Amino acid sequence: MRRKRKPSIIIPAMIVLTIIAGGYFFYHFNSELEIYSRSTSDADVFFTNHIPQPFINSAVNSEPYRSDYKRDDALFFYDTPEGFTMISHSPAWDENMLELLYYELLMNEHGDEINALYEVIVYPYEEEEGVAAAMYSPGTTAVSFFIEFPALPADFTIDFPQDIGSITLFNGDNNTTIESMASSLSHEYGHHYTFYYMFGFGQNEPDSYGHNTDDSDSLADTVYARLRNAEGNNLITSTTPGETYHHYWYRYLIEVAAEDYVQLMGSRTTRQIIDFIDVRQAVGGAEQPEISVRPRNAFPQANMLIPLAGDVPGLNEYYYSFIDASPRVPAEEKQEITLQINRNSTEYHLTSGLRTFVHYSVTWNAPYQNAVYTLVYYDPIGYDGWGVPVRTVRPGQNPSAIIGEYVTQRGNQIVSMDDGITSGRKVFFVVALLPDGSFYLSEKLEFQF
Repeated sequence: MRRKRKPSIIIPAMIVLTIIAGGYFFYHFNSELEIYSRSTSDADVFFTNHIPQPFINSAVNSEPYRSDYKRDDALFFYDTPEGFTMISHSPAWDENMLELLYYELLMNEHGDEINALYEVIVYPYEEEEGVAAAMYSPGTTAVSFFIEFPALPADFTIDFPQDIGSITLFNGDNNTTIESMASSLSHEYGHHYTFYYMFGFGQNEPDSYGHNTDDSDSLADTVYARLRNAEGNNLITSTTPGETYHHYWYRYLIEVAAEDYVQLMGSRTTRQIIDFIDVRQAVGGAEQPEISVRPRNAFPQANMLIPLAGDVPGLNEYYYSFIDASPRVPAEEKQEITLQINRNSTEYHLTSGLRTFVHYSVTWNAPYQNAVYTLVYYDPIGYDGWGVPVRTVRPGQNPSAIIGEYVTQRGNQIVSMDDGITSGRKVFFVVALLPDGSFYLSEKLEFQF
């Protein structure tokens, strides 16, 4: 039997948090290599029109929580030992797969808050508007206690409100592996964890950390907001996002908190690696792999303007203070990673005249043993979350990448491709993913092309 929980004091109505499916960021290569003879003068821009869509979490008001409507017409069920139910509406997620998904959930660090989870649902198709990959819904249900006493009616009960949480995963017919669901599952459970302990959901009396019990619409006075320097980092502390949410989702404190959970407490399955390729590799015939998982080797968190969770003093200890587990400690201490950008040009005499092709080499040092490095950039003017990956470098490979218009000669022909990066102002950085699943970030290098 689940323990009695006090009603939520910050979120009086259910809030639905969704992850926008467009957040799988990579370039969809829909152009072929342009082969130039001596009579061809210009190269096609290869990447410019392939801006990745943001991976957004959206919080909106919803109808009152109903514990049964998502169970109608379900195909498969798996009842967990903790008491919550894994539910599937997708034929790809039968009882065996639901059990595996349950074990994946357990690989995320957890404590008593797991007893307040009500259900995990897998739907076969995308969310109705085609934007949500997953959803977390905090709500309240009634726990009834039957009391037998001669002076009372035979069916007399006392009802107590209990805070519960529901996780929904969409597109199960296409995301048919544990790996394809792991990051969304971890992020949504991060909402469950942070609402339960930090933001009032199931909150008991304040402890030495001063957990918030204020009945306001702002999380500005919480310990977490202070640790994350919400004001200094321009984070939004409201719990009832409005029209601005879809534009500034990455700045909402509730979303930053869920992403921090994945970094600090998420399962190893969330650390899957996508090998992004640069323009030189593309010219050489390499193909970008299909992206079916969240590439955290490029983006440990949605808001790359703020420090990584592991770099915030006291944050790791705070997350683990609620449960009986020790904080994860990286196997290697943080070391400095610096970037350099050098301009290179190559000239060819074409029938139309002399043509100069310009590309840039980005290099960095690799201080961590067996780490995977990924070069990323973002536009500091129009930043809307995440960024754009450039190249992933595995252990033993040269820590470098090529950007711009790269050209190579093959007999009496040249092959050229432009990634569209080298215009305007860009901010570059490298993410190092260590073998133990820890993340480190390089310095950020702002460059005007």
